[in-house]
Amino acid sequence: MISGILNSQEVKHYGFDSLPEKLEKPILIYMKTDWCSICKVQKYQVEKDLELRNLMEEKVYFITFNPEKYKESIKFFDKNYNYISNGNSGIHELAVEISSNKKPVYPSWILIGNNGKVLFRNEGLIDNGILKLLISNSTSLSVTNKKPSEN
Repeated sequence: MISGILNSQEVKHYGFDSLPEKLEKPILIYMKTDWCSICKVQKYQVEKDLELRNLMEEKVYFITFNPEKYKESIKFFDKNYNYISNGNSGIHELAVEISSNKKPVYPSWILIGNNGKVLFRNEGLIDNGILKLLISNSTSLSVTNKKPSEN
């Protein structure tokens, strides 16, 4: 499901359908699954880092995305993405679209600019220091103010 990994820490999190009309900062997507043990380590590292949580609150629209569980259609930067079922499992098309080589890896951190372009992608565990640096400089990387669902 889409939710904030930091609910108890009060970092504002967004869903794809709750992004504001005018994007004033980039979108940071954290892709994870329930079965991913490294995702649990990443969650713990982020939760214990107050400076990182504050940066996430201030500098990006933060979305946690589980592409194996999120089955609703997503309109993102003028394109519709759907869940692709494969028997008892499946994956969301958006995860495939924003992943390197169209093959999702968990966890993944994807920074998307206000224009819909992928600005940064990290597959696997990422150091909090790198995340802080990325988020601190994220606003200067993203330049337009188009809403993901605008026509």
